[in-house]
Amino acid sequence: MIDAILFDLDGTLIDSAPGVAWSLNKALAEEGRAALTVDRVKDLVGKGAVHLVADALKDTGGMESDAQRDKVKDAFLQIYSENPVQDTIVFPSVMDILDELHTTEIPIALCTNKPRKTTMPVLDMFGMTKYFPIIVCGDDVPHSKPDGQHLLDTLTAMDMTGATAIMVGDSENDILAAHDAKMASICVSFGYCHMPYDELKPTILINHFSEFPAALATLQEKSSTDK
Repeated sequence: MIDAILFDLDGTLIDSAPGVAWSLNKALAEEGRAALTVDRVKDLVGKGAVHLVADALKDTGGMESDAQRDKVKDAFLQIYSENPVQDTIVFPSVMDILDELHTTEIPIALCTNKPRKTTMPVLDMFGMTKYFPIIVCGDDVPHSKPDGQHLLDTLTAMDMTGATAIMVGDSENDILAAHDAKMASICVSFGYCHMPYDELKPTILINHFSEFPAALATLQEKSSTDK
C-alpha cells in the first residue's frame, strides 16, 4: 500500500511561470532589456535564479558581467517575493483531487524547492494550506531536489520515516529525487520538464490532473502485489 504522497508545487499544482516571467521582465526592464515570453521563461526555469537571470540576459543582449547578473537577480527576487501570486493559476482538476485526497486516510505533504517566503502566500491565496499539514520548502533543508534527501526529510517531518511513498512532480528535479530516494513517481506532462520522459523514466506519466486517481490506483495495486 501507498502510505504517503509527496507533491511538488510549481509546474505540478500551479502554473507559476507567467508570474515568474512578469517579475523577471520587470527586473530586465530596469536594465533596458526587452521582455521574454512566458514560453521562453518556461524553457529557462528549473536551475535556480542565478541561471535564470544569466540566461535571460544572454537572450536579451548579453550578460555584461557577474555584477550585472547579480544586480538583476536581486531585483527579480525582490519583485517576485513582493508579488508571489501575480499571474499564477491552479492547474485544472487540482483542487478536486486535493479535496478527494483530504477525505482519504493517505497523508500528503508538500515538498517544494520554492522558498517558504514565496510558498506560503501562494498556498494561502488558493486555499491549499489546509491540505498540507506538512510543508517542506527548499530553504528548510540542507539538500533540496533533485537530492532524494529532501523527500526523505519530508517523510521524517511527517513522522513516516521508512514509509512507502510516492512523489508527484513535473520536472527532472522531482523525478530524479524520487529515483534517488527509491520512490515511485507520478510525473505530470504539463509542467516545466526539460528532459525527455523516456530518459527521465517516471513510474507513471499523466497528461491531465484528472488522471491522477487512476495513476494512484495503479501504484496502489503494484505496491500490494510487490509485497
